Amino acid sequence: MLAEARRRAERGEPAIVTVGDETTVACQYYGHLFVEREEAAAALRQRYGAADCRVDCMTDAFN
Repeated sequence: MLAEARRRAERGEPAIVTVGDETTVACQYYGHLFVEREEAAAALRQRYGAADCRVDCMTDAFN
């Protein structure tokens, strides 16, 4: 999701990935019927840190 958001972002614009985006991916790609918001936010925070997104990405996972 983060890599896709980076590709979609215009030059000089941050990539934006929301907890809602993460929930959608979990349901569509991994077959989950329901994902708790906090679980999706935790997964997104983990990938956000691992992908060094502080420079060029924005997310609501920290709220």
